[in-house]
Amino acid sequence: MDELKIVRSTEKYAVSYCETFDEVAKEGKFLSISGGYPVEDIIRFIKMCRQCGYPQFLLVEPGGRAVGWCDIVRRCDEPEDVGFLGVGIAKAYRGMGWGSRLMTATINDAKKRGFNEIRLEVRASNYNAIRTYTRLGFVKIAYTTDGVVTDGVAEDVWVMSLYCRHITAEGFEREKFFDKFPRIRYRFKKQ
Repeated sequence: MDELKIVRSTEKYAVSYCETFDEVAKEGKFLSISGGYPVEDIIRFIKMCRQCGYPQFLLVEPGGRAVGWCDIVRRCDEPEDVGFLGVGIAKAYRGMGWGSRLMTATINDAKKRGFNEIRLEVRASNYNAIRTYTRLGFVKIAYTTDGVVTDGVAEDVWVMSLYCRHITAEGFEREKFFDKFPRIRYRFKKQ
């Protein structure tokens, strides 16, 4: 499987990216929706990431089919240097280290683009993903009960964070630090 490549996302991969996203979403275990988006929306998202300077990479087979994605985007209600990671890998390529490699490439690019903190949300039942994120340096910062609802089924969610900056002892007062992360309640609606 070493013939797979990690490449920057472009519109030429939009159709296969869309198909892979749909495949992962339909599993109902990993994403906050149970189906993909139209290819036009994927193309808009790819363009938006490029225009805004958000890192976005794909895992691509030799024939040019995208079988995984990873992106880090800002949310309007968060500081400018905080990005949120989204990732997915087609079932046939899981458990081989490709997800870690894809996330590492995306995180490294995010650091170069000025992201100082990267967060993600993961279902509490997704032990494999939590283990992978922990190996990459992410730590759990918040837990929410019924944090994701997909097709009427609620699941608990961990929010994890990776700091890309050094926190000095002077800048770290436990109460003040954790006050930044009150109990977070996320709700995702089926699109």
